[in-house]
Amino acid sequence: LAQASVTQQLAGRPEPLGGSAMSTLRALFVSLAAIVARAHIEGAVRREQASSIGRDELECGHSGECFSSWMQVIARPVAAAKQAAAAALATSPSEEGGTKRLPKIYVYDLPAEVAFNGEKMVFRDNTTCEAMATGSEEEDMCMFGPHFNVSLAASPVPLVVRDVEQFQLGEILLFSLQRHPRRTHDPSEADLFFIPVIQKHGRDPWDQQGCYSAEALVQHLPHLTAENAKRHIWMSPRPAWSHFTCPAFESQPSHPHPDHQLLAATTKVALEDAVSAPREAFLDDWQVMYNFRIPPKASNLHSIPYPSFTSGLEEAQLDAFRAASAVPRRRQNFVAAMWGMHGHSGAMDQRTELQLQCNESSDCTFLSLEGLRDETNSEAAVFGCLDATFCLQPEGDTPSRKGMVDSILTGCIPVLFSPLQTKLWPWHVDRWEDIAIAMDGVPSDIMGRLSQVSTDEIERLRTNMLAVLPRLSYSLPEKPRPEDSLETTLAAILKLAQ
Repeated sequence: LAQASVTQQLAGRPEPLGGSAMSTLRALFVSLAAIVARAHIEGAVRREQASSIGRDELECGHSGECFSSWMQVIARPVAAAKQAAAAALATSPSEEGGTKRLPKIYVYDLPAEVAFNGEKMVFRDNTTCEAMATGSEEEDMCMFGPHFNVSLAASPVPLVVRDVEQFQLGEILLFSLQRHPRRTHDPSEADLFFIPVIQKHGRDPWDQQGCYSAEALVQHLPHLTAENAKRHIWMSPRPAWSHFTCPAFESQPSHPHPDHQLLAATTKVALEDAVSAPREAFLDDWQVMYNFRIPPKASNLHSIPYPSFTSGLEEAQLDAFRAASAVPRRRQNFVAAMWGMHGHSGAMDQRTELQLQCNESSDCTFLSLEGLRDETNSEAAVFGCLDATFCLQPEGDTPSRKGMVDSILTGCIPVLFSPLQTKLWPWHVDRWEDIAIAMDGVPSDIMGRLSQVSTDEIERLRTNMLAVLPRLSYSLPEKPRPEDSLETTLAAILKLAQ
């Protein structure tokens, strides 16, 4: 309720919250979650006592009455949080006071493909969602996938989440920016420019057929200049390895052609970048060694998170999931492990050894995702993560995994096995050491290592994960939330450009 109040007040406000105001609100929400948790636990104890003497409905009567009394318990802190939120918003500094205003975005109106010098140039290779009626249920499903329910003891009603396809970020960003409340059609007003060129599907690394050229693209970007190139954004919905990008995306400043130089200066985002997936880290993989697969090499490329099961939720649905996740509960499994047997050579070694150790331990539950590699597997991942204290996250085809985001959102502490994984998504995750267990390789006794993690450390990591959670969710188009994944990305790019 408090966060909904804040969002309503933000809706008509051009300035963002200052750092101190946002910190105040975070503290209030964490305190509120603790109060909610305590109220719910006390209610559960009363119901258990009633049940023990054969009077299950003594305290509550019906679940609706339980929920009403639960809400009465938190009514006063909610009111206090609303008052504090209003005060924080009222005193948040203006642009003149040092806080930068929220950026306005110009979105180029590019067709999916064009003819250039007699050749077909494909700017977007997947237009399935674009063909659907704007705002329709069909389009919503195309972007974020179907809804499904999750039951947690901390929630009186089932929680709603979504089965989001892991490489759907292109459509999510495109539609979100096209319908963004701060979109401007006047390029002179724009702080940032979005280039809707998105390649979702792979190609033969030696076959450039259909790939757009730098010259064709620059011809369709009349507002791109050397002075504002850093404020132009485009993206890959995948980890940006070369078989999923066109050469123009990887333009370098040393290229002799001025169009390549312009594109090299633009800002790109993808699931990985050259910091989190440097080529020298994969020279033991024959596919990389012989250039069948080439790690990210685009200039000015930055990594942003995968969309996950809390993306595309209504605000009330997201708030309900966060509140229920904040409630301490006993998890049935100590360790969960979920993957299929694929990946680069080092990742295959990690996965094979970890699966062997997991299968030999009664403290670990392994779920094979074979057959789900190219499908959505959110439902399996969510239920597996929700019931475990630690979630093993070995590398796959590349260092990143959507499972790393799934783990954080469910409060299952991610266990990482490569230093490269701790370099992912720095705009959204300040320090992986504060939300994950980071190891350099697979230890000989992973269960023994994890059993040494203290209860206090587990609670510290989970508390920090709750703070990161808002920045790992992509909002519905037309309904951006402060500090969600997209807003965090836009703010970081604007800061870089300045």
